Amino acid sequence: MNLAYLEILNYIWRIIGAWWWLILPFFLEKHFAYFWLFWRTELWFQRIFKPVMIEVRLPKEMLKPLKAMEVVMTSIHGAVYNPPDWWEAYVDGQPQTGVSFDIVSIGGQIHFYIRFHADYRDQIEAAIWGQYPVAEIIEVPDYTKQVPIDIPNKEWDMFGWDYKLEKEPQIPIKTYEKFEHPGEKDEERVDPLGTLLESLAKIKPGEQLWIQMRATPQGEGSAEKFYKAGEDLRDKMARRPAKPKQKSMLREIFDFILYGAKGAEEEKKEVFPPEMRLTPGEKDSLMEVEKKISKPIFMVGIRAIYMGKRDIWFKPNFRLVLNYFNNFTSPDMNSLVLWSETLTRVKKSAFLPLNWIQARRAYLKTRKLYRCYRDRLNYKSPLFGGDKGRFILNVEEMATLYHFPAFVTSPVPGINRVESKQTVPPDLPM
Repeated sequence: MNLAYLEILNYIWRIIGAWWWLILPFFLEKHFAYFWLFWRTELWFQRIFKPVMIEVRLPKEMLKPLKAMEVVMTSIHGAVYNPPDWWEAYVDGQPQTGVSFDIVSIGGQIHFYIRFHADYRDQIEAAIWGQYPVAEIIEVPDYTKQVPIDIPNKEWDMFGWDYKLEKEPQIPIKTYEKFEHPGEKDEERVDPLGTLLESLAKIKPGEQLWIQMRATPQGEGSAEKFYKAGEDLRDKMARRPAKPKQKSMLREIFDFILYGAKGAEEEKKEVFPPEMRLTPGEKDSLMEVEKKISKPIFMVGIRAIYMGKRDIWFKPNFRLVLNYFNNFTSPDMNSLVLWSETLTRVKKSAFLPLNWIQARRAYLKTRKLYRCYRDRLNYKSPLFGGDKGRFILNVEEMATLYHFPAFVTSPVPGINRVESKQTVPPDLPM
């Protein structure tokens, strides 16, 4: 009996030794799919993707409400949104491309750049000219390629970080409508971008401050999940009771036997619905959530870099950007906070040997963030929690963060403006 038992175990062990690798696909499916998609996508970017960067310049006489920029963002969302099907995504490697909205100060000269795939140039320029017909749009080289690729080095130093949302993405940040008031004159308008422009104008020659907002339009599956989560959050904030789960037929029979014809306890009807007991602040927050989930959305990543030559570079200047994003913070709403994990500095560790290579660790973090900025990459891959540094913003929030300021509301001398306005957008038929 013992010999037969040992023979069976030996037979089972030989089967396991020969076929153990069959279980690997079940454990490595996610990893294999990620690296396969990564490989195909890289090939697509090398062969097909043609990045184009344009600069938008506006005359001093231009005066448009921020609502116009929201229309532009909505048009760009519709123009760029082109989700690939299964074959295009996993065989051709085609991703859903996005748009990079950059605000850059080079030696105190402020530029508004937009970077996108060349196939969408006509649609994006038409979206801008539709609301800003006096704008001048010119193609420019990528400003990130005009500085050394090996920063930080002996001549240049830099400091950078990414942003993240503090609360659930369905809760909006403070948008431009909170800065505007009915009946205001043009010169009395408050432009949230004014604080940043004044700071960027203080950048000296030999210094540069970059702000990058990578926006990828979302739709269908991802947008539906976001809107559904927003509706659940709305109901929770409104203190609405959760919908009862549908009982099975066996459960209804069981309840009938135990409790009789009345079944489970009847719900108590309240005189006033839960929405009537909300405070004014809670009602405002509820309205803001409803407004955010009612508009087209982008998956957004925001990154900032301050760099300069070592004899001029002054590290505390990075706070100029922090002051700008503080404008959109409100206690009852969401806020953009610094993602400390991406900061290009390393704190001292309780494990003392790590402190011996602290400078090297800080250098590697700086190089990584700089490469991610130049190539418009996420700080972390999705396989290792890469979506932490990306979040959902709708077109109204994007228009608040990135728009073209009027000279009346932001008379900053460093902005690249057109001396005389054009009557007709270039390259358009009369």
